[in-house]
Amino acid sequence: MTSRESGQTLPLVALLAVAMAGAAVFVVRLGELAAERGQASAAADAAALAGAAEGQEGAERLARANGGRLLSYRRDGNDTEVRVGFGPASATARSTGGSALAPGGQSAALQAVLARAGQLLGHPVPVAHVHSDGLGVDVRPGDADQLARIAAGAGLCRPEPGAQPERFRVCGPPTASDADGTER
Repeated sequence: MTSRESGQTLPLVALLAVAMAGAAVFVVRLGELAAERGQASAAADAAALAGAAEGQEGAERLARANGGRLLSYRRDGNDTEVRVGFGPASATARSTGGSALAPGGQSAALQAVLARAGQLLGHPVPVAHVHSDGLGVDVRPGDADQLARIAAGAGLCRPEPGAQPERFRVCGPPTASDADGTER
C-alpha cells in the first residue's frame, strides 16, 4: 500500500467513527425515550385508578408519587381519564369505578401503588393482610425491608416504622413533617 492510498483511507475511517458515534447517541436516546414513555404509562395507570377512587387530588398525588405530573383529569360518571407527563413523554389512562370497596378489599389507590411497587421490585408485592379501609397492607417481616427500599417511589409510606416495620399505607399528600426527614 502506498502512502497516498493510506492517506485516502484516514478520512473514511474518521467519517465512519463519527457516524458510529452518532448512531450510538441516537440509540441511547431512543432507549431513554422508551423508558420515559413506560414510566409515564405506569404513572398514568396509577393516577387513573386513584382518580376513580379519590378524585383529582388522588390522581395528582399518585402521579407525583410515581415521578410524573398530572396534565389533565376528566371524570364522566364512573369513568376517569387522566393524562400524565414524565419528562418529555406523556401517557393517557382510563379507569372505571368509584370508591366502593368490598370488605377486606384493596382500594383503587392501594391497587395502583402495589402495582407500581411490583414494577419496581420486579415481582408482585406479597401482601399478608389488607387493612379494613383498603388503603394499607401488612407484608411478611422478611419482605418488609425490600419493600421499604422502594416504597416512597411507589407511593407507599410506613406509618409506624419502628413499632410495625411490616405495615405500609398509601401515602397521603405531603405534609410539613415530610420535609424534615420523616420516613415515608
